[in-house]
Amino acid sequence: MVNWKYLLLAQYPAFFILAVLFLIGYLLARKSSAVKSVLWVLLFGVALAAAVLCAFLGIHYGFWSLKTLFAFGAASWVGVALVLVAIIARTVHVVEKKRSKKMMEKELQRAAKEKDDALAQAREEAAEIARQALEEGRREARQEAEAARLAQAQADAAMEAAESFAQEAAEPTELKLD
Repeated sequence: MVNWKYLLLAQYPAFFILAVLFLIGYLLARKSSAVKSVLWVLLFGVALAAAVLCAFLGIHYGFWSLKTLFAFGAASWVGVALVLVAIIARTVHVVEKKRSKKMMEKELQRAAKEKDDALAQAREEAAEIARQALEEGRREARQEAEAARLAQAQADAAMEAAESFAQEAAEPTELKLD
């Protein structure tokens, strides 16, 4: 007496397990996203309603009684197995997503560290170039000051020579006849 109606109505345990999973999904998502939490609540309600509907319609059509409701037939295990496969697939997906997120965060941290190191190296190079330019400027300033002092000394020497020449020229020269 296995027909499509029996197979569909025998899935009430699977729908109940799905309802529990959707409730867990709601409890996990309620603080992070309002839209996801509403979606999980709606899915919970639909799965729970489907579980209750299938259980009572199976009693109504005489596939099982209230006493035998919890004795799952082979058809019920098909749905439970499908739900378990879906749970395992979802768990694998979540674990892989967390792993890839963790790897991405590590990669971002590594890239940020490389960027900081490159920035620090560029700053050090800029500071070294600035220090070298400052030293070069100081050296040029010293050379210019030395050249100015030398020019001033030459000008002073020329001035002294001119003054002494002018003084000698201004002094009367005494001629002695012997």
